[in-house]
Amino acid sequence: MPQLHALLIAINEYAPTSGVRNLSGCLNDLAAMQALLLKHYAHLQPNIRTLINADATREGVIKAFREHLTGPQIKKGDQVLFYYSGHGSYGPTAPEFAYNNPLKQDETMVCYDSRLPGKQDLSDKERGALLAEIPKGAQVLFIIDSCHAASSLRNHKAAAIELGASRFQPGQTTPRTLESYLLADGENIYLQQKQLGQKIVVPERPFVLLAACAETELAMETKDQRGVFSKYLLEVLENAGTDYTYEELMQRVFFLVNKISQKQHPSLETFQTQRRQVFLSKVVRPNFIKNTATFENGHWRLNCGTIHGMPSDPEKLKGVKVQLFDSLKPQADPDHEVGVKSVFSTHSLLHFDQEPRDFFWAAVDFSIALPVTLSGDEKGKKAIQNLLLYKGAKKNWQIVASDAAAKYAINMEKGQASIVLTATNQPLYGPKEDVLDVNDALNRIARWEQVLALSHPDSKIQNRLKVEFCEEPKDNSALIPYQNQQLSFVLGKTPRGETDTLWYHLRARNTAPQPLHVALLYLSPGYGIEVHYLRRILPPNSDWVKLDEVSRELELGNKAKSLERFLVLYSTSAFEEFQYEQAALDDSSGRDLVRKSLAGDDWATQLFEVELKSE
Repeated sequence: MPQLHALLIAINEYAPTSGVRNLSGCLNDLAAMQALLLKHYAHLQPNIRTLINADATREGVIKAFREHLTGPQIKKGDQVLFYYSGHGSYGPTAPEFAYNNPLKQDETMVCYDSRLPGKQDLSDKERGALLAEIPKGAQVLFIIDSCHAASSLRNHKAAAIELGASRFQPGQTTPRTLESYLLADGENIYLQQKQLGQKIVVPERPFVLLAACAETELAMETKDQRGVFSKYLLEVLENAGTDYTYEELMQRVFFLVNKISQKQHPSLETFQTQRRQVFLSKVVRPNFIKNTATFENGHWRLNCGTIHGMPSDPEKLKGVKVQLFDSLKPQADPDHEVGVKSVFSTHSLLHFDQEPRDFFWAAVDFSIALPVTLSGDEKGKKAIQNLLLYKGAKKNWQIVASDAAAKYAINMEKGQASIVLTATNQPLYGPKEDVLDVNDALNRIARWEQVLALSHPDSKIQNRLKVEFCEEPKDNSALIPYQNQQLSFVLGKTPRGETDTLWYHLRARNTAPQPLHVALLYLSPGYGIEVHYLRRILPPNSDWVKLDEVSRELELGNKAKSLERFLVLYSTSAFEEFQYEQAALDDSSGRDLVRKSLAGDDWATQLFEVELKSE
């Protein structure tokens, strides 16, 4: 029987001589979280440990994490929850991490004693190392209700009267050493990497992160002594049910938080299909609904605009229909189907006369009709033609007569269908007996091609974001930046005779006079789309910022050649990057996965193509 292991931390009162401003809502947040877990997750036999105020020293947090969340009591299939409510900050990172960290900073949690002489915050590098110690097979959720603020936002004030103080503490200035991470009498993975001559990197482990705000924003408290984020997160779970996926949950919370704290945008970070995982469950279900419609300023507004691929041409727009749902019941028919009135950069306005209310779930399909040729035996061709007539499946592709007009082809042989590239006859998918599987794959290819082609030729900010692809030498020496957007690397051999890998990241610098919202998509050769850098705000005239949370490797595997694509999207207003994600063709869990601004907002893209070859 799976069990829930939770470590809940809240700090209202910091060490009296530390100089850290006290907070008022953190203990209330913890109490509400604990009550929710005991009420709605009793079937998981919650094993809850709490650290409050003076108990939440840096050493106390690390020891409690290791004792409660990494021990042999954690079994495969268990749920592990780490919740923190308190101040967030930043500080200088160790020199060993500075090579791929343009800001040379750690994001930190301010523990009870962090600002006493000789003490440290708990850094993101330490959280990453602790996370990697959790036994494999457990599902891990981090919920952080604190700031991830950069120094440029220190003087930001709450704009809404309902808000109280922020959960931000100005950063430390004392440089860290590699030895200062974790505890002197415990395991330190970074010292182990250094001693073995390995590349010093934060270890990766699948987990879900629900964060109160973007890294350059402030997490606010309410006047009734609650964290804005925790208040609405728990309210949605309490009132709307606990069977939301993480994506659905955060869509709802994002809207509620942004109504009263317009400069606070809660964020969701996940690995692969975890976005479609039910809250505190291992259940992953297809997420047919990716959008929301909200009533704002006298209009019904859809959170989808030209930056997501919504057509702006009036003729094409006539064919776009938006389905609206009161709830997320499986197989439910839409409560309303409406058209699109006008399209802007990051949102659209709907033809809809419903009386004002807060919220609808929305499904919209505007994918291109991918041209495809058809070959093979006559019986197989007939099955594909019947599929086109079948109204029970979405089809974002069409049959054309000429190979010259189509990049892809369906080949039918002996009752099985395959998708191939017409130019090379390279197989991409199949053979499959179920033509609905082939239909789903073609829909994903169509969406992948549409996202790949996203551009805004008339953008006035196209050249205001400087982007570089950076090679990270394995000896931790200086980065090798490339401005060219078409790159080719020949990978040599390791001492063991295996094809080497390429460590890399992309970085960006905003040269515009206004903030830019930036996200990075990875478009895999297998037609998956992953968000590698969640939308963040780069301040005007910023320094270089790394467009990823971790360093990554590119590898060929058993292939001799590969083309990797990275799409940087940026806008003068907020947009929701999760709408782009889809599973690769070889991910069977993804079937049917692809189902606040003003006129004058601007957006642009930059595409990097990286070719890998074996020696």
